[in-house]
Amino acid sequence: MRSLKFSELCGFFDKQWQATAIADAHRYSLYGGTRGPGKSYWLRWYPVRRLLQWAAQGHRNVRVGLFCEDYPALTERQINKIATEFPRWLGELKETRNDGLCFFLQPCYGGGKIALRNLDDPSKYQSAEFAGIAIDELTKNRERVFDELRGSLRWPGIGDPFWIAASNPNGVGQKWVREYFIEKQLPTNLKGKEDQFAFMPGSPRDNPHLDASYWDMLDTLPDKLRQAWRDGNWYVTFEGIVYPEFGAENLTDDEPDPNVPIELAVDDGYIDPRAILFIQRSGTRILVFDELYHTHHLGETCVREVLDKCIARAGAELPEELKQASNGQVARWCREHDPHPASPVATTAPGEENNRPRVRLPEIAVGSPEAKELQQQFRQADIPYRFIPHLVVEGIKVVRKLICDGQGVRTLKVNRRCRNFLWELTEGYQYPPGTKGDSEKPQDGNDHANDGFRYWAWGRARK
Repeated sequence: MRSLKFSELCGFFDKQWQATAIADAHRYSLYGGTRGPGKSYWLRWYPVRRLLQWAAQGHRNVRVGLFCEDYPALTERQINKIATEFPRWLGELKETRNDGLCFFLQPCYGGGKIALRNLDDPSKYQSAEFAGIAIDELTKNRERVFDELRGSLRWPGIGDPFWIAASNPNGVGQKWVREYFIEKQLPTNLKGKEDQFAFMPGSPRDNPHLDASYWDMLDTLPDKLRQAWRDGNWYVTFEGIVYPEFGAENLTDDEPDPNVPIELAVDDGYIDPRAILFIQRSGTRILVFDELYHTHHLGETCVREVLDKCIARAGAELPEELKQASNGQVARWCREHDPHPASPVATTAPGEENNRPRVRLPEIAVGSPEAKELQQQFRQADIPYRFIPHLVVEGIKVVRKLICDGQGVRTLKVNRRCRNFLWELTEGYQYPPGTKGDSEKPQDGNDHANDGFRYWAWGRARK
């Protein structure tokens, strides 16, 4: 048996080792986003590493699965590569009656196997077991593939199974893959497991083996395909979207600074959704960190929800006797518990200010002009409301520069919890079919949070 050092065997470069560390630390991980970072290579070698590790722990004959969307793709991207890359002394690529086509490690290395499978019908693996699952070009598959294969991620005695994937940003599964791994917007059945999902972005620049001709191919692709394959833009494939500049670099998990003022962006509604965005400006960054998005809510109800969110974020608790109080009374209580009130309210003895819960209310709400009843409700809660008239197309230009200006600076950051705002930005808010340029107004509908932010941006962030 040869002495085996995996780092010398696999030849990973730095970004592939980073992807390895991410996969080791998370149950589900995605590597890629562009063409050319060596993601398919990593996808077939990472399972070898885990099989060798399990063998060293005494687990023999463990099976993992390496999947592609169909057999021709499996042959082209993986089987042919394994046949030439994996050394004969390590194992053998062969088909057996019991296991099908696999790469079998030699018995002296644990006898583990990488089963090579296609996904033309993922339901056929319902009774199968794999200690690890690796899927090449994940976005070529629909969401049900994830659900059905996840049920097969198990192996007796293995407590750390892995699920890894590599992919470009285009394909029928682009939306769900982006939601799971980029935005961390998981379906209800997976809520609370966001920390099990991880994304490692890859770039052609990471790969030292690419030559000039590959770069020339990427640079000369049509615009949309170039943005996806060269730049790894997960939002580029939706035609007609108002803000195609929005990308993964605009996403964040950051929370607001409790010592910095906050503001609101508002678009009124009742039958249509009423959207309220919570915003904080600090330095050169604009952070949208929370949202309210409701139908059939009275203005008074939504303003109370704003107050409740502020109280909860401060870690404070409204006294029982105020839970049925008016919004004005609750707002006064909040102001009295605000360490940086806009107008001083002397209710605390000197020296006790730092012992009070910090409840910071928005300094201003900026929104739609027709929201007369809602404006009055905000003012009763001691939150000023403003609107500055402007043309829709001019306001969109301001927002577009905040998303990404001519120098590539992305001032706008949106917390992943703002699911409705993100959906509008990346899918819902569109130009009418046949629109030739961005000098036309977008079509009505799916524009509520976007309109609210546009009102705010025109009034508060226009340069």
